[in-house]
Amino acid sequence: MHENSLKNLQKFQPGQSGNPNGRPTVCGRLTERFIGNVSDAWSKHGATVLERLAKQSPSQFAGLCAALVPKDVAVTLQARLPGNLDPSDWQLVMEILGAVRQSLPDANSRAPGEVMNFVLDAINAHSAPLIADSR
Repeated sequence: MHENSLKNLQKFQPGQSGNPNGRPTVCGRLTERFIGNVSDAWSKHGATVLERLAKQSPSQFAGLCAALVPKDVAVTLQARLPGNLDPSDWQLVMEILGAVRQSLPDANSRAPGEVMNFVLDAINAHSAPLIADSR
């Protein structure tokens, strides 16, 4: 080997490839064309074929749909209280609502805004300063 051809050689770091895209293969080009053709056919006929399958064979249609769902899907269910409140805070909210119902027996038949205005008026009246009689 001539010494000039060795000047441009360099050692690759571990995990680094001198040909990151790999060698193109006939199989790769065939796969690309095939997927492109399937994509074109799907664009033209996909919705029609699905509708026909759903009408003619609902069970096959359901099987197709089920096959498309990833098998490793994890579902986590967690019960939460409204407003993501802690149970102790939720208990306090329920006690407040109970007090409102007791003070305003027809609260369920009133609009929420009307009930809230009643509560605000009651709070304001309770915390209002007393006016001294100056007679």
